[in-house]
Amino acid sequence: MGMMKFLRFLLLFILIPIFGLSQNPDIEIESDINIKFIEHNVKRKQTLFTISNLYNVPIDLIKKYNPQIKEDKISKRMVLKIPFITSKETEKIIKKTLIKPVSNPKNNELNLFDSVPNKKNISLAFIAPFNLDKIDIDSIENTKKYLEKLNLSTLSLDFYSGTLIALEKATKIGVKIQIDTYDNKNSLDEIDIISRSKKIKDYDFILGPFIPRNINRLSSNLSDSKAPIISPLTSKEIELNKNVFQSIPDVESQRNLIYSHLDTLIQKDPDPCVMIIYDNKTEHVKEKLLKKFPYAELIDTDLTNGLIDPEITDSLLVETKNNLVFLESQNLNVITSASSLFNSQISKDRNIKMLTSYRSEVYENENISYQHLGNLKFTYPSYFLPKYDEGLDDLNSIFYEKFGKLPSKISIRAYEITLDLILRTSYRKKLIKSIDLGETRYSQNRFKYRKKDNGFINESVFLIQHEDLDLFEISSDN
Repeated sequence: MGMMKFLRFLLLFILIPIFGLSQNPDIEIESDINIKFIEHNVKRKQTLFTISNLYNVPIDLIKKYNPQIKEDKISKRMVLKIPFITSKETEKIIKKTLIKPVSNPKNNELNLFDSVPNKKNISLAFIAPFNLDKIDIDSIENTKKYLEKLNLSTLSLDFYSGTLIALEKATKIGVKIQIDTYDNKNSLDEIDIISRSKKIKDYDFILGPFIPRNINRLSSNLSDSKAPIISPLTSKEIELNKNVFQSIPDVESQRNLIYSHLDTLIQKDPDPCVMIIYDNKTEHVKEKLLKKFPYAELIDTDLTNGLIDPEITDSLLVETKNNLVFLESQNLNVITSASSLFNSQISKDRNIKMLTSYRSEVYENENISYQHLGNLKFTYPSYFLPKYDEGLDDLNSIFYEKFGKLPSKISIRAYEITLDLILRTSYRKKLIKSIDLGETRYSQNRFKYRKKDNGFINESVFLIQHEDLDLFEISSDN
């Protein structure tokens, strides 16, 4: 790839840090654990949950080093010690994998991790927008500042770190992996260049690109190839051309789960008090909900300039029935004000439950109170389970040792999807032949592909409910 590109790759992995660019996953980097701290001044509306997400440090670890925290309550201007893990070289054995048993269509337990690989040599391509040519390596400080602004590049590196851990794990079960990494620079021209590579059609699967337009271009260019192309990170509509796998369920699949859940709620309580808050982008969702709740009260936030009148909502919510509020807006101001408002209108005699048919990334904003969402028992469909419990202990330990930090949501997804693709391919020799295996389950992600158009789409969706500062998966028939 040329000396300059190699140096850029090397510099990036020192800074992030990630363990080199060796394409031989048999090489192990080993380390001890040291803990350092930074101070965080708590700001208005911040909770332990938002601070945990901000620094990618578990709540329990923050509480461990801040004994002044009582019952998960923090206040403005409180100073917290945030622990960070740094690494040194030493011998360390990687702990057990977090993969869980999965079921095949006959409901017999099938653990792909324990099964004997039928294909022991797998080659894959990883395509992501690292944007290496845009990084000035003359100044480490300039590079650090620039990396903070490169959302796609840092996302790519986060994802790549999880992928590398998955490759290392695969070698433990006797699967030899050859990975070739391509920097598509978020450029269609670069996608065209990659498409003309002599090796590109020979891989067992291609992981990436990330962006829909790049996936569409690559799959169009490789229309005569048998190599599966996996879209790892988007729920937006893509062209499901031949051999294209969309690994995140589309928005329609997520909404269908909440609609099915509503049928169960109606059987248990056929006459709740229902309010639908929507805008012009969710008119079709409003119409779908009205078919289930024809007497629902409607609030169009486009007509109210995004404002919700507390006197109106207070008059519509009742004490004699269950109150269901559907928040069908992805506007941050609407979500923040609505969740705060309805939380304040809960009383001993009046319960309010808030739901949405689609939860976008906007809900990750720290201005949205997770305490309010918990009080409202906020319920929504999701392509992943945002649970950071003991099921991730092994992966957390590995990331501590390798990178000096906890894995992000993106790194966890990268680890689980990469390992799943490898295990499916090694078990059935070809990824496309693994479709009938049924659903494979991991700590935060599940995969169950079905045929759609000329490709395949993952249809595994979680139904999530908040409870106080915690959240959990609920069965769709509850």
